[in-house]
Amino acid sequence: MKLTSKLILANMVIVTLAIAITSCFIFAGIRSEIQRQASLSQERILKTFWRLLQGKGSDFRVVNGKLMAGDYLVNGNFELPDSIKESFGGTATIFLGDTRVSTNVLKPDGTRAIDTKLVGAAYDAVIKEGKPYRGEATILEAPYLTAYDPIRNSRGEVIGALYVGVKKSDYFAAYSSLQSSVILITALIAAVFSVITGVLVRRMLAPIISEVSGITEKIHGHAGAIALTIDQQSGFATQLSSSVVEISSTMEEFSSTATQIAQHSQGVVERADKTLEDSKNGAAEVENLTFKVNDISHNIQSNLGEIVELGRKSKEINKVMEIINNIANQTKLIAFNAALEAASAGEAGKRFGVVAVEIRRLADSVVESTAEIEGKITEILDAVNRLVMSSEKSFQLIQEGQEYASHTVMMLIESVDGVEETTTAARQISLSTQQQQIASSQVVVALKDIEQGVRLSSNSVHQANSVIGELADLSEQLRAIVATLKLGGGGDRTGRQARRLS
Repeated sequence: MKLTSKLILANMVIVTLAIAITSCFIFAGIRSEIQRQASLSQERILKTFWRLLQGKGSDFRVVNGKLMAGDYLVNGNFELPDSIKESFGGTATIFLGDTRVSTNVLKPDGTRAIDTKLVGAAYDAVIKEGKPYRGEATILEAPYLTAYDPIRNSRGEVIGALYVGVKKSDYFAAYSSLQSSVILITALIAAVFSVITGVLVRRMLAPIISEVSGITEKIHGHAGAIALTIDQQSGFATQLSSSVVEISSTMEEFSSTATQIAQHSQGVVERADKTLEDSKNGAAEVENLTFKVNDISHNIQSNLGEIVELGRKSKEINKVMEIINNIANQTKLIAFNAALEAASAGEAGKRFGVVAVEIRRLADSVVESTAEIEGKITEILDAVNRLVMSSEKSFQLIQEGQEYASHTVMMLIESVDGVEETTTAARQISLSTQQQQIASSQVVVALKDIEQGVRLSSNSVHQANSVIGELADLSEQLRAIVATLKLGGGGDRTGRQARRLS
């Protein structure tokens, strides 16, 4: 298709669309106004219908299945609906309940639509809800613009309905005719504008073709130079993208290793903290043990002193027993001498001799008792000596244990210091490793962004290269179009100029 034909067609479409859109708005306004006027008209007609009916009687009631307005029988009486039709045109009906009993609505066979039923939205509003209804309704399968009011008896009960309406097609006949006329006028206007556009395009395009041809040649030349530059940038972008991908892969491996090291170093820190805590607890326990050993040592020393004192006092008891033995022996000697004196005294010393014998026997008993006591004391002294030797040995062992415990405490204190230094170093290593891991992750993210940017740049370069190629093709096509463009009388001259320029 020639350029002029395309311009004419585009102008026809634009003009047609403009007229069509304007017409749509106008028709929408006209349709809305027609409906408003129809609604007002039906309201006026319905008020007139009410005045006519109430003029026959304002007391509406049902008697023997017949609707009465005062003494006026409505059923089968078509006076009022026909009066409405003669005055205003359209249709009118009086309902008893939902049944037509007086109407000028005709069936297709030309008879009145008596005993037909009210249905649809009008029935729901008027009969069921007792409300007026305004709007479209289907009557005998034809759309009508209608107005309904309920008829009530003296108790306010709905016993029927009053209706006026007009066929929708009758009201919108002029509107439809206007639509057809506007469509025909739109087509004529579009045709006239198309002819005018064709003439103007031929007169205006002829002097532009030569200039377009020269510009096309320049575009073609510049497109080639740009394509060469973009090819060079594309190669560099591809090489840069490959290098960035390799660096990014290496940094990802480094980041993964740094992450593992950070995790392991965190484990070392946790173990160091646990070891430090255990070392401190062990040192405290050993220190407590040292205090206990010191207490035991002091107790043993005190007990050893008491044992030694007991041995000394036992020896003093031996000395007392020796004195008691000497006294007993002297008592025995005195008793023996007393017995001799009593024997020499005869009958007078006989009682004294008995006393002397008892004293001697008592002295012998004392000697025997002291001998037993000396044996027991000797056993006690032996036990005390053995206890002293055992206590001295235990004291020596406790002193050695105390020295070992003190030495152990010192070693544990030194160990705790070392563990604290190790823990501090482990924390520092863990912190440094985490910082290194974060830094490497940031480097990886940055490299990915660079990689994405290089990839986008490379894609942009390829797209630009493609666009330049298309631009070169378009310039060739434009050269061909300029060379073959025909614009009426001036078309041959312009075509020759385009061929010379090409």
